[in-house]
Amino acid sequence: MKKIIFTLFIFFILISRAQSTELMDGIKLLNSNKLNKACEFFKNYTDNKPNDPDGHYWLGFCYKKAGQNELSAYHLQRSFELSQVIEDIDIVEPVGFKNQNDYLDMAQMYLENGDFDKAHTYTDMTFKLNPDNADAYTMRAKIYLAQDDKDSARAAAIRAIQADNNLLNSDLAKEFDITEVPPLDFEYYNSKGVEYFYRGEIQNAINCFEKSLDMNFKNVVALNNLARAYIKIQELDKAKSILKKARIFNPKYFDTYMNLAHIAKLESTKDDISEFSKKRYLNEWQNQLKNAIKANPNDKRAYLNLGNYYLEQKEYKDAIKNFETALIYDDEYYEAYLGLAISYIELNNPQKALLALRNAGALNSKSDEISYYLAKMCILDEKFDEAKEYLLDAASKADNPQYYLELGKIYYLKNDYQNAISNFQKAVTQDVRLKNTAELHNYLGLCYYKTKDLKKALINLQRAVNLEQNNVIYMYNLSLIYKSTRQDDLYQKIYNKISRFEPKTAQDYIDLSAIYYDRGQSDIAKSILDDGIKKMPETKALYSAKLKLFQSLGDDENAKKLKEIIEKLF
Repeated sequence: MKKIIFTLFIFFILISRAQSTELMDGIKLLNSNKLNKACEFFKNYTDNKPNDPDGHYWLGFCYKKAGQNELSAYHLQRSFELSQVIEDIDIVEPVGFKNQNDYLDMAQMYLENGDFDKAHTYTDMTFKLNPDNADAYTMRAKIYLAQDDKDSARAAAIRAIQADNNLLNSDLAKEFDITEVPPLDFEYYNSKGVEYFYRGEIQNAINCFEKSLDMNFKNVVALNNLARAYIKIQELDKAKSILKKARIFNPKYFDTYMNLAHIAKLESTKDDISEFSKKRYLNEWQNQLKNAIKANPNDKRAYLNLGNYYLEQKEYKDAIKNFETALIYDDEYYEAYLGLAISYIELNNPQKALLALRNAGALNSKSDEISYYLAKMCILDEKFDEAKEYLLDAASKADNPQYYLELGKIYYLKNDYQNAISNFQKAVTQDVRLKNTAELHNYLGLCYYKTKDLKKALINLQRAVNLEQNNVIYMYNLSLIYKSTRQDDLYQKIYNKISRFEPKTAQDYIDLSAIYYDRGQSDIAKSILDDGIKKMPETKALYSAKLKLFQSLGDDENAKKLKEIIEKLF
């Protein structure tokens, strides 16, 4: 199951402006003063490529020139949000175009309207293109003055004058009685560190953050920035040590706990740790997110992160609570609606899942993720043809190994093994994080088994078992190949291991039951599911598996009774 991708690098937000050849056609229309045609061009472009930040940027610029400020603000903000997922910044501005000034114009508009948060956001956009933009610091000073935060306004004014010495004679300098250019200070080195970070020059970033801390060793913003730089180069112990200092200096600073949670998450995913260590890191991850909520109970990001934590642990009811809380603070939070949809899909609640997907789709109608999860809902209802169309739509919008994996499964169920193999192989080439590799090799092995290519079947199923040695289904499938190729000793060895297998998770019980059912031992299959339900009485998947077992056996009476129990419990 694909999880929502989110960033914990809250302070570092960035914009990339490398333009494609296709976009240049629209820019030429702008340069020729054909504004209406340019608007139409970029509108069509973003409809077809809804996740391209550059398309939204230029459409926002067109709307701005046309005087449609609200539409302009929407698309500029969308561009900014989409650009946050980029790891290495490439600060490039098209020739003859001053997009920094356009962001500042939007900031000025929101300042005049009294929307200070959005005014700060558009000022931030400018900083990520140019951390030394004097006009942006001037704007930041104006916003702080409007908020009656004179200390922050003076700090921004100093930074503006450092970036442009001519401002020493401005009204801004007079406002704060600044008569000479202040020396380079904490804020300068902190900002330069951010710039180096997104240029991929991590050591230079570290040097700048350390210089800023030499001037103000208690500043938690710089401490968090320095910690993020060490996280980037996987020096997690150093990052933790720095964040512990930040926590001492300001125990209520939100980002400190978010970054500690991020470190714990990274540590929990290491391959070479024991089960005990993994549990410890998972607890740390959860606890730090809860600490972030205590530090700032009104920040939606911590609830989203905690919801995703529970989603990964398959604790869907707790995930739902946190996604719903995030939506209290922002009822247009796309990621939270998507998290709700995933949770409800996993709980086999299609009505609520569909409602959450509709809300998410209203915020991002062109999302490949929406199509993917609509497909998952169809799969739950065994509407495989409809699911296939949604998956093909998702795959046309974005390359994602999960989409091809699910497509392959549908083709496999329809006995179309060549198309199944093609999609599984696509998924293998794209699965760079090896998230689904074992499952993919299992399915490839089954496809080759069905097409009587036993050599390839054996190779793929051995890979699946080697990758997940405690997966009882993979073991069983491999045993079938050994039996078919008359490798009786290997067959017996694996089958003995299966007979001694002790299920731990709900999926283990379901898989083991399926194996005994496949062998014609339906009584044992039912007994295994009963044991699972006894140990995990709140796990709906176990009841659903038992219901399918009754249905496959034609036991309508017990199936009806179990349906009533499921409706009451869930």
